[in-house]
Amino acid sequence: MKILHTSDWHLGQVLYGYDRLDEYAGFFSQLKDIARKECPDALVVSGDIFDVSAPSATVARMFKDNILDLHEALPDMTIVITAGNHDSASRIDVDRNLWRAGGIHVIGGIRRVEGEFDFSDLVVEIPGKGRIVAVPYINAAFLPKKSERELPEMSFFGRIGAMLAESACDGLPTVLMAHLTVAGCDMTGHRISPIGGMQAVDPGIFGEIFDYVALGHIHKPQQMDGGRVTYCGTPMAVSFDEVFEHGVNIVNVEKGKAPEIEQIPIMPVRELLTIPADGGTFKEAIKLFRKLDNADPSYIRLNVVQEEPLPVDCLEVATEIAKEKSCRFCTYKYTRRSELAEEERMQGITAFEFRDTTPCDIAARFFRSRGFSQEVTDDYVSLIAEIESEIAAEQNR
Repeated sequence: MKILHTSDWHLGQVLYGYDRLDEYAGFFSQLKDIARKECPDALVVSGDIFDVSAPSATVARMFKDNILDLHEALPDMTIVITAGNHDSASRIDVDRNLWRAGGIHVIGGIRRVEGEFDFSDLVVEIPGKGRIVAVPYINAAFLPKKSERELPEMSFFGRIGAMLAESACDGLPTVLMAHLTVAGCDMTGHRISPIGGMQAVDPGIFGEIFDYVALGHIHKPQQMDGGRVTYCGTPMAVSFDEVFEHGVNIVNVEKGKAPEIEQIPIMPVRELLTIPADGGTFKEAIKLFRKLDNADPSYIRLNVVQEEPLPVDCLEVATEIAKEKSCRFCTYKYTRRSELAEEERMQGITAFEFRDTTPCDIAARFFRSRGFSQEVTDDYVSLIAEIESEIAAEQNR
């Protein structure tokens, strides 16, 4: 079975006040070209269709129009789309039956029958090719636990695997779609930690019955378990810290064999540029910004590393320069040199040194690294110290 694996579109994102509709149009144009060239058996989109749970009517219409265009262009390609943590499961499920009537599978949540998950509703058969198990994002807090010893995620995916084992697949491959964080993955550039959602899970929870696990949620493309468990990453950068290539995956999946994965890059309509990449003084950053090609349409973040604070008119200076250019000025990244040195020192800290570092010390370094003033940092550290004292007092009672 040949699939086109993509995820984390974040349609409707507004980046520093700029809408990105023309960029998404460029992405969909390239996606259609890739689909026409590769002729996959299925297109799978593993969550985070939208950037916010209640997208505008314009963004929702753009999504629907482009999916319908894809279906019309390649009617033999099965389309399977699941909700992510940025999406509203209920909003997406409103049109679930309507999509299915047109031969498209858009799944917001997992249905329940008499209080039990109906996993059969998630299985999409690709006749003569294989099957896709489309699992949308689900918070671990809502997963039932069979025992105190077993993680709910292990039980959840174990039950899916057991259900699949009972049905014949005639030697055809099985693909699992999921939207979660796998322990040990590279979260470079990711905006949101797993806290508040499904915590990092061991890749061992995906049973051997799954020949390819098409993951969404983490934005950096990467492969684990020999490629069997794979994040395709975002097709477009959603933050300046996503300094890696973006694209989609073409995957050939065969039962019992390692998948063959090819990452196909998506060419951005606009780059997200940090100037200078390694940081410089305010004057150096402004000088480089002035030299930027006037026709360059990129988003711009100025990276200032110096001990003295930014000038009070720094935004006005950058905005005035941008008026003469096609770029989109966004923001400054400001770091004090002393904090940068401290950050670099902390990167090399040993486990023994870390053990002897107090929570207040770690908090202070964190707040300083985020540009907080010493006064604000001291206030936060004072609060943390109070909490530590209260916990110690409670433990001694």
